[in-house]
Amino acid sequence: MGWAALTGLLLAGMTAATPPTAIPVRGGNALTLPAHRHIVRVSRSEGSVLLTAVQQGGQDGHGLRLFRSDNGGGSWKLEGVIRDGSTYDRADLVVVGKDVALVYAVETPDSQGIGGSTSRDVYFQWWRYSASKNRWLPDTPVRVFDSTSSSTAYYRAELARDSKGRLWVQAFFREKDASNTLVISVSSDGGSTFRTQSALARDISKRGGGRLISLGSRLMMLWSSHDGRDTTHYRIRDDSASVSSWSSTRTAFSDGIYHGAAMSAVADGNGGLHLVYKDNSERLMYRRFNGSSFGSAVKVLEDGDWATQPALVRSGSSLYVFYNQPRSDGSGYRLWVRALSSSGKPGAGKELASVSGFAGYPAAPDVLPSGVPLVCFFGIEPSSGSSYRLSFFSTSASSLKSQAVAAKQAPADDGQDVHGFTATGGSGFEPPQDPGTLVSAAASPSQQAMAAGCGGASAMLAVGVTFILMEWGRRRRTRVLPG
Repeated sequence: MGWAALTGLLLAGMTAATPPTAIPVRGGNALTLPAHRHIVRVSRSEGSVLLTAVQQGGQDGHGLRLFRSDNGGGSWKLEGVIRDGSTYDRADLVVVGKDVALVYAVETPDSQGIGGSTSRDVYFQWWRYSASKNRWLPDTPVRVFDSTSSSTAYYRAELARDSKGRLWVQAFFREKDASNTLVISVSSDGGSTFRTQSALARDISKRGGGRLISLGSRLMMLWSSHDGRDTTHYRIRDDSASVSSWSSTRTAFSDGIYHGAAMSAVADGNGGLHLVYKDNSERLMYRRFNGSSFGSAVKVLEDGDWATQPALVRSGSSLYVFYNQPRSDGSGYRLWVRALSSSGKPGAGKELASVSGFAGYPAAPDVLPSGVPLVCFFGIEPSSGSSYRLSFFSTSASSLKSQAVAAKQAPADDGQDVHGFTATGGSGFEPPQDPGTLVSAAASPSQQAMAAGCGGASAMLAVGVTFILMEWGRRRRTRVLPG
């Protein structure tokens, strides 16, 4: 008898709840970099589709692959392989009509660093939508940057499309002397060819990180580094100017961004930018770029933690941030979504789950239409190491409650499962391993109740049958990029 059938028998007659869904991965940091767009929403007349690029890290022999959901995240299935040959590449996605453009390049754990290799290149790829097949099909990848030495490497690539339809690819380049250069390339022919432009920054002492983003009629490159003392810089260009025309380097703000990439940015729709980032004191902060300068920092979370990361969403003109917050006893994390005011002040929020073990690296679409559910992935990593996965959460903005801002660590719960939420998401089950269709392990209403972490002795028993998340100290866990 399978686990799903057994838990269904144990939970027969329980109240139904929306089931969580998951994609199996090798580790909880599958959605690094935080600065990347890992998940996008594509609108079609037949209904919207969520697409996500996931590095499975060698799980079942798989690497970087594209998954889709036609039911708002209720289930996921494999759409296609981006690059199975590498367990370190990560992708950054941009929607263009019904098609998706992406770039991918290497990202390694902090403890490993960026080493040189002739294989550490940057690739651009189209995934074109075929209406007749109801599928996204990949074009042949185009190499944008080529590492020609075993002492060099390109890493942390990102993609943006300007108002003229040009495609811009940014990456960091590890030089032979181990310094780092911020490189940029542009395509004016829809990604068939790319032309490398003058570097935007040189002599970055530590690994760099940042965000390339379109602000409407201008393009911005915002960056910092692993230095821990570095300030945050940016350069900007008008889409109407020649492709070689960028502003001089400007200081965005004096505090740096943790590891350069612990941030989430979204255009405000009016030529500006919303930014939530982790500073070098490991606190979540908000700043807005008004089109000419960055404003003062607003604290989103008072207490810092190495693993806390944000995923910022603009829904219409409203702002929301997903984040993970350590439990006060150090045994796990609480997962939150919270509204932000136009000035970045934290407002109404909702706790999505409390997890024993590691839970972090959220990823959400950067822009959603008003009125659709707020959606996000979190990486879940039990200490047993037997069921690492990306768990998906979906909730409505109206479900957020006015309550005290979660700026202080909340007390830990006694339970050892993911619980306390009614939106899609979480864990509490071993995700199915079939590579073609990844759906909730709970199919019946009674199983759904178990998977959503509903309370009660029967639910706890069923969760225990599926797996037990061991209590563990978050500080004992090996840090992974970008922390």
